[in-house]
Amino acid sequence: MKRITLFMLFLCSLIGTAQITITGTVKDNTGEPVAFANIAEQGTRNGTTTSSTGTYSITVKEGATIVFSFIGYKSQKLSVTSAQTLDVILEEGDSLDQIIVTALGVKRQERELGYAVQTLDADQIEEVKAVNLLDNLAGKVAGISVTQGATGVGSSSKITIRGEASFSNNNPLFIVDGTPVNNNTIFNFTNEAAAGFQEVDFGNGAGELNQDDIASVSVLKGPAAAALYGTRASNGAIIIETKNGGKKKGLGISYNTSFFVDTAFQLPQFQNEYGQGNSGQFEYVDGLGGGTNDNITYSWGPRLDAGINIAQFDSPVTLPDGTVLRGGDTSLYNGLSITPTAFNSNPDNLKNFYETGHTFINNIAVSNGFEKGDYRFSFTDLRSESIIPGVNLDRQSVAAKLNFTPSDKTTIRTSINYVNSASDNRPSNGYGSENVNYSLVAWGPRSLNIDNLRNYWQPGLEGVQQYSFNYTFFDNPYFILNENRNSFGRDRLYGNVSLTQQLTSELTATVRTGMDYSNEKRRFLRSYSTNRFRNGAYAEHDVTYREINTDFLLNYKNQFDDITFDASIGGNRLSQTASTTQVQTTSLAQPGIFSLNNAASPIESFGFRSEKRINSLYAFAKAGYKNFLYLDITARNDWSSALATPFTADNTSFFYPSVSTSFILSNVVDLPKVIDFAKIRASYAQVGNDTDPYQTQGTFIS
Repeated sequence: MKRITLFMLFLCSLIGTAQITITGTVKDNTGEPVAFANIAEQGTRNGTTTSSTGTYSITVKEGATIVFSFIGYKSQKLSVTSAQTLDVILEEGDSLDQIIVTALGVKRQERELGYAVQTLDADQIEEVKAVNLLDNLAGKVAGISVTQGATGVGSSSKITIRGEASFSNNNPLFIVDGTPVNNNTIFNFTNEAAAGFQEVDFGNGAGELNQDDIASVSVLKGPAAAALYGTRASNGAIIIETKNGGKKKGLGISYNTSFFVDTAFQLPQFQNEYGQGNSGQFEYVDGLGGGTNDNITYSWGPRLDAGINIAQFDSPVTLPDGTVLRGGDTSLYNGLSITPTAFNSNPDNLKNFYETGHTFINNIAVSNGFEKGDYRFSFTDLRSESIIPGVNLDRQSVAAKLNFTPSDKTTIRTSINYVNSASDNRPSNGYGSENVNYSLVAWGPRSLNIDNLRNYWQPGLEGVQQYSFNYTFFDNPYFILNENRNSFGRDRLYGNVSLTQQLTSELTATVRTGMDYSNEKRRFLRSYSTNRFRNGAYAEHDVTYREINTDFLLNYKNQFDDITFDASIGGNRLSQTASTTQVQTTSLAQPGIFSLNNAASPIESFGFRSEKRINSLYAFAKAGYKNFLYLDITARNDWSSALATPFTADNTSFFYPSVSTSFILSNVVDLPKVIDFAKIRASYAQVGNDTDPYQTQGTFIS
């Protein structure tokens, strides 16, 4: 009898846990298959994903509830009582259920976050392109400020999130497909003395990110949102996800082209009542002080358009044989006098200087989805001419992304990007005679006819002596832009490879390594008669930057009745190396030959190298209760080599905690119909900056 009873109990237990297999497809409301959608048995750890064609198969308990979900779609729950074919159509979700990418690439529903995050999708980014990605974020994300560079196309754009928070560094951290990328301009040797090269803006790193390859941009605004990234994200973080190959099986080819023009939006308003000079007095002789106030460019001289004639820089000079030449340094004509000409205003002199810029962007992409994954390759060609004459930027980008799932428990992802940027000329910035914007806007006299400067060589002294309106402080702007060039060529490679392995139904491990590498060569040309370099100058500047990030993450996810629980622990190792060498001569033996072999003065060499390492450990946990109460706790500790001294490694450690919570009021209380959604959130975080690494440097003269 006991044996019969035990057998009956065993049989009942088998019947009570009968397993059934459900198969089918998951599609969207347009009939397209949804690849890699999540399918889970509610209340258990059992789950799977759809194939690249949207098909699935899952074995569950009889009477179970199956949850179908995917990013950007509303979740759907269905109960099953017997083995069957179940085809599901997912509807697009509303913005309150939007899945966004947060710190460390973790995807979360926006409604459950206790901190501020805002996401832009590909359509919002590509709607109107800009040469610099940061310029395209302006006005689209609340709480951020974008300031465009002052030197036109290819210049650096500055971005801050929620205002200035540091005296030294307010850059947010940029993450592309889970790996940090550099947003700084690497190394500028500057010398504001009269004999030094002025600073040149060669562009910021994030400006090279190709907008045609971007799927989404998430801005983590508060310290609580970015605390998991440690010291580098003390000013927030910008998380960028690039495009995948797509969910449709078969080869897809896309091509798009963009063309837009640039003009100077708004120029300063100037007075046009008084011309060059001081205290109402002016007469040009040589632009060096030989005349009356002709070595200055103040517009405090005689009245304009008053019917008076005054000798000016472009007034004619008559030689004894009757030949009439344009004005200039009269010492070149044996001291002959200049014939006075009408002293009139030129209200459009600055407007006539700037040109209409234009930009062409062409992109072609090839993508494909297959049973085990997808891939995408793209090529983008950008060619841009600035509103500043002679300033340009060419950039070619190649991107490749592969997602491969050899088994249901293993996923391999790789993203590789190569960028080649180059310019024939980058304008100088800052205070000084090499900055054409500054010299014309701040010091250009209102009597200046800028069209008469286009032919910028003195007659008979081409390549040796420029022709200008002032020889004491300023150079001819066309001479600067056509002869005194600052060119560069930069190769950049960034990307990563990651492996995700599902160890158990609730435990997943991810290992990833990525690199951002750039090599850049710059050339600085200064012709004879340059204000700062009377005998010309030449410099070569080599810059190399490399950063490698390697990280791991263990994630545990489970559900206990009404409580969802998700916890992770991980670590990161950052290795950063930057080096630079500038070799220059400040005097040329022969005009027009720009080579170190043409040096007439000792060759100088400046260089330094810096190295930095940050080792990090971090952990975070998040819990949710009945879809209305959420709690997030994070902790990270960094050990920065930049804070070490030659004598000790003490005080190199930083701890960054954060806690945030959100309470979805609209899921608990019946609110007026005019209120669709209401949430209360609060957060606390502690973040901070370290410093730049110590730089070993030297100056050599040969």
